[in-house]
Amino acid sequence: MLKPQLNGGPPASFSETTLLAALHRRAASAVPWLTFHSDRRPHTVTASDVLEEARHWCRGFVEAGVAPGACVGLWQPNGPEFVAAFFGAQGAGAIPVPLAWPVLDSQLEVTLERLEPVLTRAGIRVLAAPLGVPTGHRALVRPVASSRDWPAPPGSEDTAFIQFTSGSTGTPRGAVISHRAALHNAHALVAGLKLGPDDVGVSWVPFFHDMGLIGVLLTSLVGGFHIHISRPGGFLLHPWRWLELVGETSATLTVSPDFGYAFAARRCGQRQFSLGSLRCALSGSEPIHTATLDAFDARFGPSGFASDALIGAYGLAENTLGVSAGSARGATLLEANARRLPTVGTPLPGVEIALKPGGQIVVRSPSLMQGYFHDEVQTAAALEDGWLNTGDLGSISDGRLFIIGREKELVIKSGTKFHPSDIEQLIAEHISVPPNGVVAFNDDTDLVVIIEERRHLEPRETLQVRALVVENLGLRIDRIEWVAAGTLPRTTSGKLRRGECAERFRSRT
Repeated sequence: MLKPQLNGGPPASFSETTLLAALHRRAASAVPWLTFHSDRRPHTVTASDVLEEARHWCRGFVEAGVAPGACVGLWQPNGPEFVAAFFGAQGAGAIPVPLAWPVLDSQLEVTLERLEPVLTRAGIRVLAAPLGVPTGHRALVRPVASSRDWPAPPGSEDTAFIQFTSGSTGTPRGAVISHRAALHNAHALVAGLKLGPDDVGVSWVPFFHDMGLIGVLLTSLVGGFHIHISRPGGFLLHPWRWLELVGETSATLTVSPDFGYAFAARRCGQRQFSLGSLRCALSGSEPIHTATLDAFDARFGPSGFASDALIGAYGLAENTLGVSAGSARGATLLEANARRLPTVGTPLPGVEIALKPGGQIVVRSPSLMQGYFHDEVQTAAALEDGWLNTGDLGSISDGRLFIIGREKELVIKSGTKFHPSDIEQLIAEHISVPPNGVVAFNDDTDLVVIIEERRHLEPRETLQVRALVVENLGLRIDRIEWVAAGTLPRTTSGKLRRGECAERFRSRT
C-alpha cells in the first residue's frame, strides 16, 4: 500500500452537487462573470445570461433527438455560445465533449478531419457549432427559444463532460469526469490559489482544453470572480494584447502554458505594460523552463511584474485538472544532467502525491476521473487501488514537487537513460529556438534530434549542436534533421507530440 509523501490536507468544502447547481447559485448575483474580447467591442455576460441561453441550447439538443447519456460535440471558439451549450447539454442529460477549435477559421475542414477519431470513439452524432461550419455527416444543433427547466437534470455522480487527452497516435482516450470531481477540482484550485470575488482574470487559453475549461471557466464560476476571455489566434497574432488587457483590467490572475510566457517575452518588442496587479500568473499544461521564467522576469520586471507571481502548476485531465501549484521561484532542483527544474509547488487541497520506486508519480484525490470512456483495459492500468498512475516522473524535495519528464519518453543511449527535455532544452537555449521547436527520441538504438529552422539558423550548425550535446551531456546524437518552422506536431496547448514525431520520422525512413 502506497503512503502519500505530499498531502494537500482536507478537500475544499462546497455545497453544490452539480455544475448546473453552481451556475444557478452564481446566477443569483447580477455581477459580471465573463467578458469576451474576440471582436472590437467587449461583450460581457452574467451567469444569469448564461443560464437563460443554456435553456435554449438544452431545448435544441432535445429537439435534435439527443438521448440522455449520449455524447454531443462542443465545437465552438471561446465565446458565450460554448459556455451556454456546455451547460445546456448537461441539462438535457447529455454529455458534452469539448472539441479542438482551429486557430484559423480557414482550418475548419482540416480540423474536423483530425477530430474524426474522437467523434467516432465518443459516438458523437450531433455538433453544437456555429452556423456555416462543416459538420460532415453529423447534425448541427442550434439553440431553440425556451423557458422550460431541465428535462433530465444530472446528479453528482453523473458524467459532467469527457475530456479527450491529447495523445499522439492510436485510439483517443477520454477521461470521464463526474460533476462531483469537477466541483472538487475547481474548488481546490480556488482554495489553493486563494482566489475570490475580488479577483479579476485574463485568459486566451481555449475552453476546449482542460486548462481553459476547468482552470478558467469553472474556477471563475465557483470562485465568484470576473474573467476576461480572448482567443488563441488573437494571442498568436498580437501577444502584447494579452498583457495590455491585464493592465487595462487590473487583473490579478492570468494563465498560460510555458510557451505563451516565452512567446510574449520574445514578441512584445519595446512596448510598455502595467503588470503590477498580477499576483498569480499560472503556468501549467506543459513543462516549465527556467529559461522562460528568466526571460519573462527580465522583460516584464520593469513593467511591475513580480517574479514570485509566476505560479508553477501540475495537472492532468485524469485528475480533472489541478494536482499541485506554487511559486515557480519557490525552489529549484538541480538534476543529474545539470538541468535546473522549477518547482510545481505543493498539492492542492484534497490531493495526495506519492512516488513509486523509479520516480513514477501517482495521485489520489476526489477529482479523479471515473475512468477512460469505454476502455476498461486502459482504466485498469491508470487507476490502481484508488491511485492514478500519471505516467510522469518526478522528485520531491523540501515538501515540493518537481516534474522530470514522461516515463514512456525516456531516451536510452548506450544503456543510459536520459530525459528528452534535457536534450531539447539544451539545444533550444543554445540556438535560440522555442523549447517546443526541438524534439529528441529513439529510433531503435539511434538517438534522433529534429530541429525547426528559424531565419537565423542554417543546417551547418549541425556540428555545433552535436558538440554541444557531447560536451554537456556526454551523449552522441546519431541523426539531426532540420525542418520548416511549424512542422513538428503539437497538442492544442503547444506541447510536442513526441510519439507522433517519432512515427512520422520512421515512416519516411
